[in-house]
Amino acid sequence: MTINSLGVTLLAVLFLGLGGCTSVVKLNVKHAPEMDLGAARTLSVARFTVSGQVHLDAANGRDAWSNLLKNAVVGSFAAPSDVSVQETQYAGLVDALVRNGYYQISTAAADAKVSGHVDYRVDDRLSSQENKKAEEGKRMTYTLTRTVEATLNFMVTDSRGMVLGNSQVRHSSEKKWEDDSEEAVRQHAQQFSVSSYVMDEIAAANALLVKKIAPHYVLESRVLEECDGEQLKQGNKAAEDGDWLAAASHWQAMSRSGDAKCRHAAEYNLGVFDESEGRLGEALMRFENVHAFTHDKKFAADAERIRQRMREEERMKQNEAKRQQAEPL
Repeated sequence: MTINSLGVTLLAVLFLGLGGCTSVVKLNVKHAPEMDLGAARTLSVARFTVSGQVHLDAANGRDAWSNLLKNAVVGSFAAPSDVSVQETQYAGLVDALVRNGYYQISTAAADAKVSGHVDYRVDDRLSSQENKKAEEGKRMTYTLTRTVEATLNFMVTDSRGMVLGNSQVRHSSEKKWEDDSEEAVRQHAQQFSVSSYVMDEIAAANALLVKKIAPHYVLESRVLEECDGEQLKQGNKAAEDGDWLAAASHWQAMSRSGDAKCRHAAEYNLGVFDESEGRLGEALMRFENVHAFTHDKKFAADAERIRQRMREEERMKQNEAKRQQAEPL
C-alpha cells in the first residue's frame, strides 16, 4: 500500500467515525402506574407465599443451597428453606415502596393491602461445541447456561376486602460459564451463590411491582437530530453537557436560518427541550410540525409518545384529586 493510499484510507476511517456519532440526551420521565388504586394513600404489605424449583446441572450436586430447595412450598406453608426467601422479598418490597414515596406503608389499618405469591425457578443447561482451532486435547468448548426467573403474582384489596386489581410481574436473566471441560465449567458455576441470583431476580420483580401500582420515574434516552449547521452542533453539544438553556438558544437561532434540514432538526430538538421541561403541549406541536414538513414516520412516533405522556399525566392528576378529596380533615 502506498503512502498516499494509506492516507486516503485513514481519512475515510476518520470520516466514518465522525459520521457514526449521534447526540443522545437523558430525560427523567415520570410515568403513571398501570393499576389505578383510586384514593388509596396508605398500603399494608402481606408476606407473600413462596414456591421454587431449582434444577441444577445433573452432575453439579455440590451446591448446598440447591439441596435445601428441592421441596416446593405448598399453599401458605413455607418450607424452612424458603423462609429466608419470603422474608427477603417482603422486606425488599416494603423498602421499594418506601423509596418510591407515593404511598405511606402501614403495619396497621390501611387504605389498601398488597398480597401475593412468589414463584422462582433456576434451570441449568449444559451444551458443548467442537472448537477445531483449539490445541490438541482441548477441542471441545463447554457452556453452562443458568436461567434464573422470579414471578410475582399479586392482588391489591381495599379496606373492605374488595379487589382493586391483580396482576403479575416477571423478571429473568441468564448467566453463562465457558471452559474446555465439563468439570471446569461446573467449578466456575459453583463459585457463585444460587441463592443470591434468586434474590436478585426477586428484587428486580419487586421493582416492577412498584411500577405497576405507583407513579415512577424512568431515565429515557432521546436522540437529537443533526445537520451540518454549526449552531445546531453547538446546541447538541450543550444539551449533552446538560446546559439546556444554551442548547435552546443555539437551536432557536438555527430554526430561523439555514437550510430546511437544519431548521427541521432545530425544531425537533426544541421539542425535546420542551419535553424535558414538562411542556408537553409545546413539544407535541413541534413534533407534529416536523412530521408535517418531512413526512418521516419517526416524528409521528415521537408525537404519539407525547400524546401518551399527556394521557398519563391526566390520569395522575385525576388520581391525585381523588387522594386529596379522601384526605382526612
